[in-house]
Amino acid sequence: MKEFIPPDVYGQLHIKYILMGIAMWTIIPLIGKKFLNNTQRQVAVYLLVILTLGQEIINDSTLMFQGLWKFSTDLPLHMCGFSLILTSWALMSKKQEAFELAFFWGIAGGSQAILTPDLTGIWNPFGIFIFFFSHSLVILNVIWMIVVEGMRLRKVSFLNTVILTNGFAFIMTIFNSMVGSNYWYLCIKPLSNSPFLIGKWPFYIVGIQFIGIILMGLIYIPWLLYFRRMTLQSDSTTA
Repeated sequence: MKEFIPPDVYGQLHIKYILMGIAMWTIIPLIGKKFLNNTQRQVAVYLLVILTLGQEIINDSTLMFQGLWKFSTDLPLHMCGFSLILTSWALMSKKQEAFELAFFWGIAGGSQAILTPDLTGIWNPFGIFIFFFSHSLVILNVIWMIVVEGMRLRKVSFLNTVILTNGFAFIMTIFNSMVGSNYWYLCIKPLSNSPFLIGKWPFYIVGIQFIGIILMGLIYIPWLLYFRRMTLQSDSTTA
């Protein structure tokens, strides 16, 4: 059997998957906003949730059938795995807290995973496709909630997310030590081309947190402009 070789980072296949994501994030929310009524949008939400959770079930089932699924690596406990469940819950429930956490984790974590993928442990082309497709779905779900559902962040969302993220990291550290796993890459440095992974354990964790806060801060900046505009509109209305 010919050995499977993962695609090169920023090679032809990687670029195609990035373009696939951009197409999903642009076309699907546009259709939902411009061409669907409320009933059709709700059906689209159900389909997005089914697709988001279904691809994860199919991927895990495939790994189990091949005898490759492992408790220590394949539970949906990485940030992007959490984000798959979180964005599905936010789509269905429209819960503000779930949306805000999904926004920061989904956009910051999903985009970093797509741009600097860690493809170790993926054994075939289907696994590569699922990797990029699942992360693209996380971002798509967040964009859908913003563009189609009209959901917005609150001023406290950034600070809340930083606190919650550190809380989750603490819990995952305990879980990893109990089962010998490396979820959230807190115990072993991942084999990735990411420029954000600086130094050996545990020093790279400090770098990951620092860069994570910067990335979440960058995607929060446009919302500061939105908050300012809303304040100005409110002042002009009450004047």
